[in-house]
Amino acid sequence: MGKNWKDEISTPALVLHYDLMQKNIETMAKFAKENNVSLRPHVKTHKCPIIGKKQLEAGANGICVARVGEAEIFAQNGFNDILIANQVIDLSQIKRLVELNKKSLIRVCVDSEKNILDLNQAASKKDVKLEVLIEVDVGLGRNGVKPGEPALHLANFIKKQPNLKLVGLQGYEGHLTSVLDPELREKQTNECMKRLVNTRNILNNNGFNMDYLTASNTVTYKFSAKYDGITELQTGTYIFNDEHYYRVSPEFNIAVTVLGTVTNIPGNRYYTIDAGLKAATNDNGNPIFKNYPKCKIRVMTEEHSIFRASPKDKFEIGQKLELYPSHICTTVNLYDFFTVVKDGKIIAKWDILARGKNY
Repeated sequence: MGKNWKDEISTPALVLHYDLMQKNIETMAKFAKENNVSLRPHVKTHKCPIIGKKQLEAGANGICVARVGEAEIFAQNGFNDILIANQVIDLSQIKRLVELNKKSLIRVCVDSEKNILDLNQAASKKDVKLEVLIEVDVGLGRNGVKPGEPALHLANFIKKQPNLKLVGLQGYEGHLTSVLDPELREKQTNECMKRLVNTRNILNNNGFNMDYLTASNTVTYKFSAKYDGITELQTGTYIFNDEHYYRVSPEFNIAVTVLGTVTNIPGNRYYTIDAGLKAATNDNGNPIFKNYPKCKIRVMTEEHSIFRASPKDKFEIGQKLELYPSHICTTVNLYDFFTVVKDGKIIAKWDILARGKNY
């Protein structure tokens, strides 16, 4: 009997199941093509240029990042159409954004006059023209200007800045990711998209020519893509999926697991595994065990987790188990590399180069 690939890995480890990831890439790319929308994957989920290139090869037109640090890593690795789907406020980060735009197209979102002035001033010093999108608050209540007239006011303000060019609008319906009822999620997604499209109409009725509207996420993409006027999807988690999103988007496989080793048996049906909070985050709930759904984590500490097994499940010290993360984006950020597995064999280690680049 051949050696199990798990025996070759030091734990805790982040395991990428290649075929499952590739199927996720193909599923989303096919959907975008069939619905005539562009796909701009949010790479904050994987933070890995190797994976980003596979998404581009499958038909994505560019990528999204969350931070300037991520944009720098991907630009250094050959990506030249990047949207920072956030505001860049810190003056030192604005300087880095301007420098990046000398070699690559790096767009950024804005939602305040102060930020617009700072961006324009920094761009003018380096004789750079920055392309910006207005982020419209479609309901999340985190970032963005209010829909309608407030967005028009900001658009007119941008128009006065010689080193900025307004190219589109962004909306993010992130507050809908936990809505389990598909009919309610569709209804609320359409309401969010209506706010974004209506804002575009107001701008265009006042002298603008706005046709670039980017929005969506892995649990609302089916609805936002079909809303007339939305031109681009910003899906991210679909690449790996996780236990939390799988509840609402089961069409995407959970392609990344955390591998841990049983280290102790502290009591009847209780086991300790070497995968704690430094191996998997629990901001969306505790991880769950692959193949052992009735095993439940009771306590997570920095280095370990204690779980209770079902009466039928028995484990030995040294046995290796896989866990499905509840939040894959924050879990990936804990690791330096993926161990890539295909057909029961380890085929590669892929560096997570943008890990920790949250600045």
